[in-house]
Amino acid sequence: MIRGLILPVPLILASMLPVAALATEIGYVDMQQVLEESNLGKAAQASLEEQFGDEQQAFAREEAEIRQMQQALQRDKPLMSEAQLEKKESELRSRIEQFEEAFTKIQRQLAQAQQQEGNKILKPARDAVIRVAKERNLGAVFEANQSGVVYLDDEGDITDEVIKTMNASTD
Repeated sequence: MIRGLILPVPLILASMLPVAALATEIGYVDMQQVLEESNLGKAAQASLEEQFGDEQQAFAREEAEIRQMQQALQRDKPLMSEAQLEKKESELRSRIEQFEEAFTKIQRQLAQAQQQEGNKILKPARDAVIRVAKERNLGAVFEANQSGVVYLDDEGDITDEVIKTMNASTD
């Protein structure tokens, strides 16, 4: 009877061994930070700024002018005749529609350019994550802002190492 109780203990311990062997270190990376601080990310941002910076400034000016027109209309509304009011409101609506059409077109172009620039960065970033993970013997790496993890210890943060590795391999 005693012998029967002793025998299952090694079996239980042996069955727990694979679970212990699966225990692995986990890291995380803030890919947004990688995109913003890596050399490739900074170059992509500069390229987008060069391509779309003038348009953004023009849209900001146009938006300010439209707001001024709206304020002037509200201010002068009581002094206007019905015909003057309709004319100003029509001009304002037309200008807003033109602004929105042009803005939507530029936004689509910007989104497409951002995707193209992002695609240039993703492979080197992914390669850098893999290299750092292998160097640190990590079994898994999560994206810090997308993982849904409630707590991440700073010890697992490989973001700075990924940026350094990525910069070193793309310079």
